[in-house]
Order: sequence, then C-alpha cells, then structure tokens
Amino acid sequence: MRKVKTNCPNCGAPIEPYKTKCEYCGTRYFDFTTFDIEDNVPYYIKFKTEQGIITTLATVELNEIEFIQDPVYVTTAPGERIGSIIANRHCNLNVTFHTLPSEKNLFVLEK
Repeated sequence: MRKVKTNCPNCGAPIEPYKTKCEYCGTRYFDFTTFDIEDNVPYYIKFKTEQGIITTLATVELNEIEFIQDPVYVTTAPGERIGSIIANRHCNLNVTFHTLPSEKNLFVLEK
C-alpha cells in the first residue's frame, strides 16, 4: 500500500488515511485512497460487527459510483428562472470486498 497524506475535510489539518478520525478536531472519515482498486491485489480488511472484530483477506471491487445533485430553482413571480442552487448533494458508492482463502484463517474473530 502506498502512503497517502491528505487533509481533514472539516478543519483542513493533515490526516493519515489509515486512521478513522482527525487527531485535531475528531471528524470521522473513511479514506478509500488506501485501496488501489485497479491492481486487484488483496488486502487484509478489519471491520467491527455485533459478534466482534473480523479480519479477512479480500480484494476490492468498485461496482458503481453515483453522484446526485438536487437543484432548487429561484424564480420570479411569473415563473421565470433566474438562478439555481444545489440543495442536496450526495454520492452513492457501491463497493464489494471479495474474501479470499489464505494460509492463515479466512476469518479471524476478536471479541
């Protein structure tokens, strides 16, 4: 994995993509720049579930990215548009982690 340095989207402080929140302001984030989706190299991923923390070897597949913006139009009294603003903006990200058998356990569960 390559080391990527970026900035907090909230306060602008330098952050490490391998951490889950900004050390300065506490903003939580998940940085996908740690995964090179095009190289198809497996990564060990770790995630928290109700059963505990699971670690497994997986490849990452990007299925779809959808950017959605809902414009709101500003009109005059007769209904003529004089401008617009973006009222709602979001991104739907569909990613699949394909687990792989490894020499170690497929799933390691920590309580």
